[in-house]
Amino acid sequence: MLQCNYFENRADHKFLFCVLAEKQCILEKKEYLEKLLNKYLDKQCTAEEVRYLLSHFNLPDQKEELQDMLHQYFEQEVEAGNVEKQLAEQTAEELRPVLLSKIRKKQPRYLIGKWIKLVAAAVVFLCVSVALYVFIPSRSEIRKETVQSAAPQKDIQPGSNKAILLLANGSKIILNEVKDGELARQNGVAIVKTKNGQLLNTSLSSASADTEMAYNTISTPRGGQYQVILPDGSRVWLNAASSLRYPAAFTGQSRLVELTGEAYFEVSKDASKPFKVSARGQMVEVLGTHFNMNTYEDEQSMKTTLLEGSIQIAYQQMKSLLRPGDQAKITAGQAVPLKISRGVDTDEAVAWKEGYFQFNHANIQEVMRQLSRWYDIEVKYEGKQPSKEFGGAIQKDLPLSKVLNILEKSNVHFKVSGKEVVVMP
Repeated sequence: MLQCNYFENRADHKFLFCVLAEKQCILEKKEYLEKLLNKYLDKQCTAEEVRYLLSHFNLPDQKEELQDMLHQYFEQEVEAGNVEKQLAEQTAEELRPVLLSKIRKKQPRYLIGKWIKLVAAAVVFLCVSVALYVFIPSRSEIRKETVQSAAPQKDIQPGSNKAILLLANGSKIILNEVKDGELARQNGVAIVKTKNGQLLNTSLSSASADTEMAYNTISTPRGGQYQVILPDGSRVWLNAASSLRYPAAFTGQSRLVELTGEAYFEVSKDASKPFKVSARGQMVEVLGTHFNMNTYEDEQSMKTTLLEGSIQIAYQQMKSLLRPGDQAKITAGQAVPLKISRGVDTDEAVAWKEGYFQFNHANIQEVMRQLSRWYDIEVKYEGKQPSKEFGGAIQKDLPLSKVLNILEKSNVHFKVSGKEVVVMP
């Protein structure tokens, strides 16, 4: 390696030194980055190496370099006989935008475990025992298998941003059919639809405590989702087939909303007004925190999962305080209906918000309930259903046929007729 002091006293070589030293430095840096990227894809990077790698590719002129390195990585896998060429090229193309999207967010965490699983959901799979795992594999895990296209037919497309807003005065607004901009004003609050699929409730003036309470309700249909920003700045993501009833302005001693279905909350802090969520007999009380509530009536249990802060959950005569990583599960009819699990996989609880399905020891009925809500389909069952469990991640933006093709690799079969899907052994 060239050193600066080798040339520092030789003026005739000064320019030559600068050129050679710069080239040497570039080559060494590229080799190091290639080494780090390979470790990253093989899930062997340290946290410090991940930060360095992501910060480098966050530079505006490094996007093509990342693409070249990804192709080089998969070319080596093809040469080694670990993966077919077509699959390697497709995976490299799909992987780059996902990595770049995470790099732009500058998240100093090990992203590869979750996000590469997501990218390759439609192209790579591995069956282990009775579970289906959908993932992007490391060198030792790659398998020569691809998902084939479904039989030609009119495919069922995934859900999108769709919702209906019912105002306190009885007016109904179909949010996905109206133009962006201000929709209404009530109790000193402007209700605005934004271009990125949000409903913004902005306080224009302080409502007095004796102002009559006016409640609005936003509802998502099957195959819909929506984000609401409440008058206090709290954010709520509504999953499909869900609704949120909330006051036009928070004027009381607490901020009470009512939920059906599923929602993810990021609550603004206000120690003087606790935020409360009422859902099917349970009450969740917070000051400022992030949590997910799944209260669908067709699920066996209601689940509240805490990501940040702390919350108190009450059901019947039982109360419990949750810390980050805790999940409260309420199962009506049991002797002890409220149970707390510590250290759960919070990624699974909020996967729907991040754009994918994640299953962890889920049976076929659990899987199909999620699909039925997102794709607005009716599910029926024929014959004895297998007792196998499913695990892994699948993108939510795929047509239904591709999702069913992935699941069929675990020896379950489907017959689609219009909006009806029949599950067969």
